[in-house]
Amino acid sequence: MSPIEAALFFLVLALPAFGLLHRQIAKLSDPKYLREQGVIIVLEKAIESHSEPIGEYRGHPIWGSVTFKGMQYRFDHILESRKRERLEPGELFIEPGLVYVVE
Repeated sequence: MSPIEAALFFLVLALPAFGLLHRQIAKLSDPKYLREQGVIIVLEKAIESHSEPIGEYRGHPIWGSVTFKGMQYRFDHILESRKRERLEPGELFIEPGLVYVVE
C-alpha cells in the first residue's frame, strides 16, 4: 500500500468520526438541547450575566437569575457538589452548589 493510499484509507475512516464529533459539539450551542439536559458550570466566567445577589452560600453570591448561552435561569435550590450529576432537564448547576432552573 502506497503512502497516498494509506492516507486516503485513514481519511475514509476518520470522516464519519469527525462528522459525529462535529454534530455533538454543535448540540452544545443549541438552547433546545441544553434545556433538555442538566448543565454544570464550574467557572463563573461562563455566565453571560446575572441579576443582583439575593443571598450568599459558602462565600459565593446567590443571584436571583443568570443568563447562560442566551437562556434565562432563576435560582431554585442548593445541591451538594457531589450530587451535581443528578441534575434534572432544564437545571443549571454553579459551584459551590447553586441550582437554577430555566424560565
